[in-house]
This record gives sequence, C-alpha cells and structure tokens, in this order.
Amino acid sequence: MTRKLPAGLFVPSLAFLVLGCGRDDAGGDTPPAETGTVACSNQVDDDGDGQIDCADAECATLVACGGNGGRDGGLDGGVPPGAPDPSKYEATQALCSNGLDDDGDGRVDCDDRHCQYSPQVMGCAPENGEVTDATCKDGVDNDGNGFTDCDDFSCSQNPWLSVCPAENTDIACANGVNDDGNGFADCEDFGCSRSVLVSVCGMTEAGFCLDGADNDKDGTVDCDDSDCAVASACGGAPPPDGGMPNPPRMDVPAFDPAGHETGDERCGNMVDDDGDGRTDCDDEHCEYNPGVTVCAGPREVGDAACANGMDDDGNGFTDCEDFSCKQNPFVTVCMAESNDVLCSNGVDDDGNGFVDCDDFGCSRARTVSVCADSEAGFCLDEVDNDLDGDVDCADADCAAAAFCAGG
Repeated sequence: MTRKLPAGLFVPSLAFLVLGCGRDDAGGDTPPAETGTVACSNQVDDDGDGQIDCADAECATLVACGGNGGRDGGLDGGVPPGAPDPSKYEATQALCSNGLDDDGDGRVDCDDRHCQYSPQVMGCAPENGEVTDATCKDGVDNDGNGFTDCDDFSCSQNPWLSVCPAENTDIACANGVNDDGNGFADCEDFGCSRSVLVSVCGMTEAGFCLDGADNDKDGTVDCDDSDCAVASACGGAPPPDGGMPNPPRMDVPAFDPAGHETGDERCGNMVDDDGDGRTDCDDEHCEYNPGVTVCAGPREVGDAACANGMDDDGNGFTDCEDFSCKQNPFVTVCMAESNDVLCSNGVDDDGNGFVDCDDFGCSRARTVSVCADSEAGFCLDEVDNDLDGDVDCADADCAAAAFCAGG
C-alpha cells in the first residue's frame, strides 16, 4: 500500500511503532520486546522473560538467529540477494568527487548517502563513521550518535554490508517477504521506506536518475522524468543552495484540536471519536495535548516538560529526543515538522535533511493528516485526507468512529 502524497513526495504506509527496524529513535512509548535485529543481538533480555537474544522464541524467525525471515517453507532464509550496483547511483569515486548532484536528489558528492555508504568510495564516510562491516559489529558507537552497530541507520540501511540482516535493497523490498523477520515486509519496513538506496518505495524519480528504472511508475524513466530536472547527469544543475536544508520556519498557525479526538470531553468519554483504533488517553491526540487534564500519569508533552532536561515520563528519552515532544504540534521548543502546515510546505523546517512527508516528524505523527493514506483518525476535520473522494464519516475508513455512529 502506497501513501497518496503531494507531488514530489513519497512515504510508504507504515505502522507507527516499529521494533528493530533500524530506527535512530526507538520512540519512547513502546513496551519492551525482544524482536528485530537489534533486540535479538544486544546480549540483553529486553522483555525480561529470562531468554536472551536468539534463545528467545520471539527471535526465532529472525534471519540472524537462523530463522527463515517469515518465509513460508523456509526457502533461502530471506537474506537480501545481491548488493546494488554503485554505478547506477551517485556512488562511485568519480561521481562522488565531481562537485555535481548526479542523481538529482539535492545532495552533492559526500553529502549524499549513496557516496557515504558505498564501498567503492574513499573519503566520504564520516570520520569515525559506522559504515563498514567491521565498525558495524564491534559493539562500539563509532560515530558517537547514540546508536551502536545494527541499531544505527548507517549500518542497518546500508545494503553493501553483510553483518546486519535487513530489508534495504530494491529486490528485498519488493519480494513480498519479511526478509529480516521484524514483522514488516517490503515498503512497510523502515529499512525499505527510509533508505535512500531503495527506489521501489518511492513516488519520485529524484535520486534514481541513473538506474534505468521507472521508479515512480509515471511512465517516464530517468532523465525523461521531470523529477530529474536538477540531475547533472541529465544536464541539470544542483540547487542554488547546494542542497542544504532550508532555515526553520516559525510563522505557522497552532495546531487546531477541533478536528481530532482531543480535549477533556472527547478524551474522557470512553469512545473512539476519530476512529483511529485508540480511545481517550490511549490516543496521541489526547496524550500529546498539554491542555488535556483527564489523562493521568507522568507526561512529557508541554513546552515546560520538553525543555527541563528531565525524562518526565521515564521512558528513557529526554525533552526533544522524546516522540511525545518532537512529534507534538502543541510543543514549540522542539524545532520539528509535526503539523499539517509544516508537513506540506515543501520546506525542510527542522533542518534534518528530510522534507514534509519524507520526514519522520510528519509521516510517523498521528496528529499529521496530510501524509495519511487513510481517513481513520481524522474523521472530524472536514478534509479528504486520503484523497479518495470521501470525507470524514462518508469514508469507509471512519466506520469505527464513534463520531460517525461507529462502535
């Protein structure tokens, strides 16, 4: 299932909470579990059941534990076949040292992950980086970003590595198989949808203007596609700003709670008003609103709590490192893309290199509707969020919404 997004943007549909998918932020609200490549190889009893890593039944299907990665019949264990050909990307020494944005993805030479990750390129990997088999299995956080080995994007999303079983190639991301045994297959897996080296989950040709494939299925390939207009390989030129992030934007309206299950009345009526499958305080629309008083327990949801240097909710993440702060449209102290305005303005508002629905702050936030491919959760806002012609209660996605007389 592919998200319907504004032109030029792409994000496949995913579950909001994912374990062991190579995320560089595990979220703060996920209960402990022993699933996925990271939890099943960290020498820790993550779920406290007395079984560690591959000795835990939850890890049984994982490729790294000798499982079949979720394949019926066992087959070949789900190991992603064949690393991609660097010559089809901006990923060779020549292409990564010519000062041009060859593939038109807005990143030039060593600023492009195709160059940083490629084994054919010398000098582009960050100093003390985690981008090789050796540094991705040494148990050390080499790049000092707080994530070690296969828990680091630079390892888990690098298809030229062999030490991190993952779904991170075009073949593995289009075979209908949960190759890494983490419960998510193909474009539903972060390893596919968030990897700059995977084209089959994209709805834009940008970044894949050299591979001879129609990545966005619009009938035009590589340089014939307008998405490749800026690619130097197609006669274009890099963006005038060198592809660097745009300055953050502050002039945006506050989040309007009227169209969501939020506020004390809707968050205390024991019904799922917006039909997103979550009721009252189990719904982030309620949990993230600092003005909601009926949701008890420690919460890290207001400007004060998100700027006090404390882990208020005790989930292991502090202030803007916590989803409840950085994906919260009611919080202003965390520069983030976390509301419908910021997630549809074509600007990298938080300066993290990802724009609008290509940014976790947009695509993974339940309070953002413009990146959704379902009306569920947004059955009160009078907007056709999934662009299927049906709005709110008229959309079958809202059948469960109490507001629409659902149960």
